[in-house]
Amino acid sequence: MALAALLVPGRSMGQGQQGSGSPYSAYGLGEFVGTIPVAQAAMGGLGAAVVDPASTVTTNPASYPTLFRTTFEMGLGVRSSTFATAGTKSNGRRTDLMGLSFGVPFGNGRWGLGLVVRPVTKVNYRLQETQAIPNTAEHATFTYTGEGGLNQAMLGAGVVLSQKHDSLVNGHRLSVGANVGYLFGNLETSGTATFPSGQGFYATRVTSSLIVRDPTLDLGVQYQGDLRKRRTKGDDGLYFLAGVSAELPVRVSARRTDVVNTYGYNSSGVEVPLDTTFHIGNDAGAWGLPLGLNAGFTVFNDHWILGAEYRQRDWSSISVSDIRYGPSGELAMQHTIILGGAYRVSTESIGPLFKRATYRAGGRLTNDHVKVGGTRIEDRALTVGVSLPLMANTTRSRLNIGGEFGERGTLENGLLRERYATLLVGITITPDLREGWFKKRRID
Repeated sequence: MALAALLVPGRSMGQGQQGSGSPYSAYGLGEFVGTIPVAQAAMGGLGAAVVDPASTVTTNPASYPTLFRTTFEMGLGVRSSTFATAGTKSNGRRTDLMGLSFGVPFGNGRWGLGLVVRPVTKVNYRLQETQAIPNTAEHATFTYTGEGGLNQAMLGAGVVLSQKHDSLVNGHRLSVGANVGYLFGNLETSGTATFPSGQGFYATRVTSSLIVRDPTLDLGVQYQGDLRKRRTKGDDGLYFLAGVSAELPVRVSARRTDVVNTYGYNSSGVEVPLDTTFHIGNDAGAWGLPLGLNAGFTVFNDHWILGAEYRQRDWSSISVSDIRYGPSGELAMQHTIILGGAYRVSTESIGPLFKRATYRAGGRLTNDHVKVGGTRIEDRALTVGVSLPLMANTTRSRLNIGGEFGERGTLENGLLRERYATLLVGITITPDLREGWFKKRRID
C-alpha cells in the first residue's frame, strides 16, 4: 500500500517520505512528543505515582509538595528514525525541546508550586509522489507537507491534606494538586500539484492554517504509605505510592484559513502567482478534546523504585463544531502501559560518582491514537538512563542522560514501520547554600 494513502487521509498514491519528522504526524493534532523531564522519560515515562525531591513531576501535580528545594529543569531529545514500507525506506532526524520547568516548595513542605512550558504535539512531514498523466508520457508531481504543533504553558500547585510520620519516617501522606494550562500553537498543511510545461495545466497549491488557543485543567491525587515499617535507623523500610491524574475534557477554540491558488514559472524557473480560486480566512471553530486518565502504583525504599502505570484517552470521541475542523484520518482509543524503575547504590552525598548516580530503565507499550485502514498502530519502546550529580558533593543538581529505542507501526497489511533511537539529555539545577553563586558575599 502506498505511503501517501497512509499519511494523507483520503488519498491513495505512492510516494516517498522526505521530511525529518514522523509521517504519522499527518494524523489528528500531530505526533504527541511526550515532553517530560529526562529522569522520568528514562523510566519509560512513569509519572502518576512518582515523587522526586529534585524534579517537577508535571504528570501529577500532587507531587509538587515533595520538592526539597527550588528546582529548574530543561532537556532535549535528538531522534534518528528509519521509515519503511514493503518497498521503500528513508531516514529522518529531528531535535525536540522537552520543555522548561520550575518548581518551588513552600509552607514547610505542605505546598509546592510548578511552572512549565512544553511542546505537546509536533507536525513535521513531507511526502511526495508522481502519477502518470493520462494519454501522455508525462508525469505530475504531488507534494504534501505539514509543520507546526501545539504547545502548553502550565502553572500548578499541590498541597498535603493529611500527613503523619514518626521519627523513622514511617507513616502516610495524602496530597492533591492541579495544573491550570494554556494550549496554543499553529498547524499548517499544504498540498501541491505540478505538471510539465505544455500540458495545459496550472500548478495548484492548497494550504490550510489552524491557530489554536484555549485553557486546560489537570487534577491529581497521591497517597503514600508503608509496606514494611522501619524499626531502626539502619533498617530499609518499604513504601508504596499510588497516584491518579486526569486531563479534563476541554473545548479548544481554533481559527482556520484555507486558500487554493494556481501558479506558474517564468523563464528563470521562479514561481509566479496566477490566481486565488478559493479563500476562507480566520474562520472560527472548536474541538472538544476528550478526558485523559493516568493511574500508577510504585514500590520503593531508599535505594530503588519500581512502578507501573496505565494511561488512556479516547481520541475517537473528539468532537468538532464544523466538519472542516475534523481531525485528519481515523482516530481511536489510546492505551499505554508503562513499567519502569530506578536504582541508586548509596544514599550518601559523598563517595564515588558511580555510587551516587541514579540508574534508570523502563519500557512502554502503546496502542496509539492513530488507526490506518482499520488497523491499530502500536508504539513499543525501551528506555535507559542515568542521573549524574554535578559539582562534586555540594549540590543536588544533576545531569540526566538517557536513551529511548522503539518501533512504531508495522510492515503488515501494507502499513508503515518507524524504528527510532532517541538521545535524551537534560539538566536539573537545585540550588544549595554551599554553591558559589548563592553565597552571600562579605565586604570588609
